[in-house]
Amino acid sequence: MEHQLNHLEELLVQSAADLSISIPHTAIPLFMRYLAELNKWNQVINLTAIQDAKEVIIKHFVDSLAGIKVIDIKQESEILDVGAGAGFPAIPLKIAWPHLSIELLEPSEKKGSFLRFVIGALDIRQARVATMKLENYAGRSGVERLFDYIVVRAFKVDALGAMLESLLKDGGKVILFRAAKVERNFKLASLALIQEVEYELPSGYGHRTLSVFSRS
Repeated sequence: MEHQLNHLEELLVQSAADLSISIPHTAIPLFMRYLAELNKWNQVINLTAIQDAKEVIIKHFVDSLAGIKVIDIKQESEILDVGAGAGFPAIPLKIAWPHLSIELLEPSEKKGSFLRFVIGALDIRQARVATMKLENYAGRSGVERLFDYIVVRAFKVDALGAMLESLLKDGGKVILFRAAKVERNFKLASLALIQEVEYELPSGYGHRTLSVFSRS
């Protein structure tokens, strides 16, 4: 078991390094605990179709960390993860860079329970979970919180651009984690596409793109 754990730790560190991402040494045990809890809970509720540990590390953890290619981690930024699911990409980003503040928006109560458990088990501070749909979250009376970044992964937001925009601070950005660049006719309300960063996941796990939108 210890040998396997060391192998997975090395895989995480090296795979991140392949994308020029350096993971703090103190974060590695937290990623391994996250991986263990994800596997345990996945036996009971459907958190992710990917269950192989290597695939989880590269396709979920490392892909999430790639967000720093377009997120300024030098700032104490506030991040909203829309359709957070099992916590990707916000929780890996938070584990690696604890000064970030995250809110996880996930309509499923079961997945919300997992997210709350993980936050507590890993002793993650400045992290909140909201179990509601984006429509209800954005439509609340009074603006409770605005964000520097809104991250979206594996969640379709084409028709929800106005809601996302309403939750952004001035100068804030929406980041879509995608398999390919956005189509020419892709619209996200009045938000303008300002940047797209492409990269290859290690071990041949696929092409990925970060599409960044901001107010025009």
